Order: sequence, then structure tokens, then C-alpha cells
Amino acid sequence: MEQIQAKDATSVAYQAERYGERYKVIRCLAVAGQGYALLVEDSWCKGKAVLKGLWFKRGELNSGLWESGLDLNKARQQEGLKAVYQAMQLTQQAPAVIDVIADPSPTLIEEGIEPVADEYFVVMEFVGVEGRPVLTLLDEIKERKREGRPFTEDELIDLAEQLCGALGALHTRRKASGAMGKKEEYWIHADLKPENVLVLGPPAQYVLIDYDAAVVDGEPISTTTDAYAPPAPPGARRSEECQRATEGFDIYMLGATLAEALTLEKLDEDTKRGFYGTLREHGLAKQKLAGHGGGPILTTLISSCLAEPKVRTRNVQSILSDLARARDGAALYAALMDAR
Repeated sequence: MEQIQAKDATSVAYQAERYGERYKVIRCLAVAGQGYALLVEDSWCKGKAVLKGLWFKRGELNSGLWESGLDLNKARQQEGLKAVYQAMQLTQQAPAVIDVIADPSPTLIEEGIEPVADEYFVVMEFVGVEGRPVLTLLDEIKERKREGRPFTEDELIDLAEQLCGALGALHTRRKASGAMGKKEEYWIHADLKPENVLVLGPPAQYVLIDYDAAVVDGEPISTTTDAYAPPAPPGARRSEECQRATEGFDIYMLGATLAEALTLEKLDEDTKRGFYGTLREHGLAKQKLAGHGGGPILTTLISSCLAEPKVRTRNVQSILSDLARARDGAALYAALMDAR
């Protein structure tokens, strides 16, 4: 067994040489806060796929509390699978699930913990090109910042439209499972950020990944990335919006992601609180964002996504309508400049 290097010392996982007898590990593709991704070879077709697993907490392994952590991981994976299956049916901005494996946990085996329980591993379509690094939107933002090459208005609109395609699939209402007396329900991704957006192409295609944090509307959000989530009240650890998931949570994270793509900088806490604050504070934050060269429609759209919940009335459909207007405006401006 080979240990997978986590980003922090509290997380631990080991990888096997094979999973389900079908998938042979080639190398580790990526690690993130919740888990890791391995590039594997499918022995059935000799093609490549991506196998995803979640971390164990080192403290739980040491204290014998690993079972509760493993059960939580399994529940999180099951919810994520339900969300990605819905997205797969309605959009191409989500990776296809190939297989779900229940194998004896390599981590428990390596740690000498008995009896060894099964662990879930999700196998997904490999959407990159073999021999090339798999890039995320975060990688692209960093590269553009180094080169002094900001996104154009059209490129930002393309990005926003494709992310809206993925969110629109998740936010599509479906018949409720009967819980809480609801007739309809929908999914919240709850962790939209540049690191969770794959960049394919050219031409640029953006694929939203990592559905493990997804929850049904009305449920609490247990996993998100605070830097892209709505700000927490003073003295609190998490945003109050985490208590009850709504589509507005995803809309906020979309706004934070688009703001970073526009400015090539992650929103700092003061700017986030400005957008979330009073009308005057929101206006000042919007004015600061406008200084980065985005068109007025796109700047207003991003700013409204970052507003506090009472005035964050946007949904995917209204955003797409404004993006169409922004594209028309960008085309008109380009035509006028060419005519000069």
C-alpha cells in the first residue's frame, strides 16, 4: 500500500494497486480537502478513468472512532452520486459516473485495524487528455495572472454560461422523496469554486466536479469552502446560510468564482462583507469590482450574486438572461470599435 499525501496532517489515506480487480492505479491525479483522485486503467477497455476516495481523519483512526467517519463518508458519497446522476441527465457540464466499488479499505488494512470494513470508491470518466496535466479553473486563473492576460468579456460569459448549465441541472425541481412533507426538491452543489471546475479544450469547456458536498434543499450544509461561501457573522465560524441549503448558496459561490476569474484574485474578507453589507457598502464593493474592466451588465450580475440573501433574488434562468444581454453588448462594442 502507498500513502496518498494529503494537504494537511489530520487526513490520511492509502491506495491499493487495484480496485475491484478491474481498475489498476497509474498515479495520483489530485488531492483536495475532502478526498483524492487517482488515474486508473480500466482493464475491460484499456481506457483511462478517475477513481475518487475520501480521507480518514487520523485522530479517528487513533481513537477507534473510524467507523462513524467511514459511515459519514459513505453517506456523503451516496448523496453526491444522486446529485451527479441528475446533473448527467440534463447537462454535459458534469462528468459521467462509470462504476461504484465497495472494496476492503486499503487505509484500514495498512493501519492494522480489524475487522476491515468496506470503503466506497467512485469511478468517473477521465475527461482530460493523457499526457497533459489536468487543469482546473484555479490553475488557469493563476496562469493568466502570471502572464498578465485577463479573461475577455466573452470568455467570462462562456464560463458563467457553462457553470449555469451545471447548476441549472442540479436546481431543476423533481418529485420529493417524501421527507419533510415537500412535494418538490432539488440539489445544491454547495462547493462551487475554481478548484472544482475542470478546464478542457480548446475551445474552452468547463466541467463542474466534486459533488460529494451536495445536499437536498432545506438540509444543512456540512461541507463547503469558506473562502467562496457567504461570510460568517462576526464571531461565528460558518455562515448562517449553511443552516438551510437553498439555490441562493450556489448562486453566491458562482458569484465568488466569477469575481475571481474577473479580477484574477480571490475575494478578500473585507470585500465579501462589503457586497454582503448595506446598500452603500455593496455599492462601494461593486465600484471596486467595476475597476477590473468587466462590462456593466456582467459587473452588476456578479455583484448581485454576492449580495446578502434578502436581495439575492437571482436564479440560474435570470443569470442566463443577463448573460445573453451582456454578450450582445460585448458584440456591439466590438463592432463599434472595428468600425472606427
